[in-house]
Order: sequence, then structure tokens, then C-alpha cells
Amino acid sequence: MTNTSSAPEPVSRPLKIGIYKTRYAGDVLLLVPLLHKLRLSYPESSLFLVVNEGTEDPVRLLGIPHIPFQNRDMLRKSKSVREILGRIRLEPFDYWFDLTLSDRSRYISRRVASRRKIGAGWESDHSGSDPYDLFFPFDYDRGPEHIVSFHENVFRSAGLALPAGTPDFTFPLEPEARDHAGDYLESLRFHDAPILVLHPGGRHWFKRWPPDRFGRFANWWGHKTGGVIFLAGTNSEDTLLDSVGAAIGPKIRWAKLQGSLSFLRAILARSSLFIGNDSAPMHLARSVGIPGIALFGSTLPSVWGPLGSDRFRTLYKSVECSPCRHVGCTLGEENCLREISVDDAVRAASDLINRFGSAGR
Repeated sequence: MTNTSSAPEPVSRPLKIGIYKTRYAGDVLLLVPLLHKLRLSYPESSLFLVVNEGTEDPVRLLGIPHIPFQNRDMLRKSKSVREILGRIRLEPFDYWFDLTLSDRSRYISRRVASRRKIGAGWESDHSGSDPYDLFFPFDYDRGPEHIVSFHENVFRSAGLALPAGTPDFTFPLEPEARDHAGDYLESLRFHDAPILVLHPGGRHWFKRWPPDRFGRFANWWGHKTGGVIFLAGTNSEDTLLDSVGAAIGPKIRWAKLQGSLSFLRAILARSSLFIGNDSAPMHLARSVGIPGIALFGSTLPSVWGPLGSDRFRTLYKSVECSPCRHVGCTLGEENCLREISVDDAVRAASDLINRFGSAGR
């Protein structure tokens, strides 16, 4: 890791630390271990975060002051910028970390009163006019370290003392979502059976395991355990979920699971197994501690995978062109995710069942 200035000496007095991270839900979930370590090292200090609206659940449920940035249209964006500027003018910081590195985050960072301003992101996004005292480059495709380790190393290099140890991804369940999940399971008569949650979606099609393979895995689970299946996805993913459902046998009980991330997490907390692609639900499953299988292809699990969990198995067939951000894959039926077979997933699941059981939580 390199920087544009020397880092200050570690400090131990109460601090005010601001973090700007307006990215996706999975990115905020991967900040949770850092937030735990900051609180452990600096219990008297105050944290403040700016995150995108819809990604703020971990921060909110940890009780950390924050502003959810509304990015749905220009009017809401302008309102959020005014709210952030109003907040930072009232609250000078000791450290301000820009982990987004966008035009808007630079605009905010130039105006924040902070003893130290630190930026982190793609080397190609860094310029001499940036408002940072320290800058740390990171290759989000190849790492080489995990993103959680990178975040921690950025904060250590900036002068903050963080403890070593296994990352803690936990945060409280939303009480209302927990109650809703219990009622929903009873209404479906799913509360007395082992639950498998499948997540066949993902932000890009090339990060998704083929739908029929999810269906075949569901059939194996149903016959193996007598359990039930949830197909998790957004409201816009009906067609994808229907494709998976079409491959599930008539005697296997299953249902769609479409709702908030808090509701999905509450269902996951009562589930026995998760299998899904590289996206936020995989990190949600990791955060509640259930066994799971993470499917990787065009992204590297060494950078984005379920770090530090013996309850997760990562399936990844390293092909020559991975990682990639392709607009069209030339490998056809031999692409990276199709290299992962249903048998691969069954073997991983069998190992998890042997170790942790298949009974419902």
C-alpha cells in the first residue's frame, strides 16, 4: 500500500471519524468489521457515515449516526448534499475517509473541516487536485488483499490503531423484520422444516450461476432433508425466480422471497443453508452465521468472498480471463460460472450438513 504523505502517529484520545461510502449494499456490509474494530479501539469516539439510501441498515442497527444519501433523482441528490454540508459544518472531524472517490465525494471532502482527509480507491481515479492528505490505491478486481483487510490497513496507515483478529460481520436484527419473518414462515407452514435460501440474482448476468442449476440443487435439498426452499430476489426479478421455480419438482415446497434486505436477513437467521452468487444476500447470510455456499466467477473470492468463516464454502473455477468486467463473454457454455456443476454444490452442501446439521435454526 502506498500513500501521498506520511501517516501521523497513532492517537488514543476521543476522536471524531467520518466515513463516506456511497456504494452498494454489499459494500456497506463489508464495512461492518471495520466499524466494530473502531468502536473497540476508540469506545469514547464518535463515528459518522454517509451511505446510499437503502444500504444503511447495518449502520443504523449498530446505532451509528449517519446520513442516507438519496440518489434516485437530482432533486433528492441536491437535498442530500445540502444535508451533508449542514452536518459537517457543525461537526469538525479528526479524520475524514472518502472510500467512494467520486466527483460528489470529492466535493464534500473539500468542504469538510478535518485534521486529516484520506482517500482510497482506484489509482486511475486519483489526481493531484484531490483534497486528500493521504491516498491509498486499490485494485477492486485483483486486490491483492481482501477488501475488508484493505479498509483496515487504510485506517491503520492513517494513524488509527485497530486490533487484529477475525472480522466480526454481525449486527442486530431489525425487531419488526424478525417478527414479520416469524409470521410469514408460519403462514406458509415453513416454520417446522429446514430452510434453504437460494439467491440466483446479481447485479450483472455474468455473475449469475445458471437458473436451472439452482432448481436442481433445490430438488436435491428437498429430497435430502425434507426441507423447504425460498427463492430470494427483487421485485424486478420475477422472471428469473420463475425460471428457477420451473426446475423444482412438484413435491418440493418452495416460495418466492421478495422484500427488504432486513426481512431477507430475518428469514436467513432462521434458515439452515444459503447458496447464492457474489452479491449482498451472500454477505447477509454470512452476517447471521448460517452455513452457506458462495458462487464466484468473474470476481475473485480472495477480494470479495465470505472472509473468515468456517461455515461458508466458496466455489470458484479459476479461468484465465477471471476477473473480468466483460460486455460479452467469448467462452459461451464454458464460461466461469458454468464450470461450477450441481455436483460441486451438492458436495459442498453435504460437507456443511455433516459438520453443522440440516435442522432449522
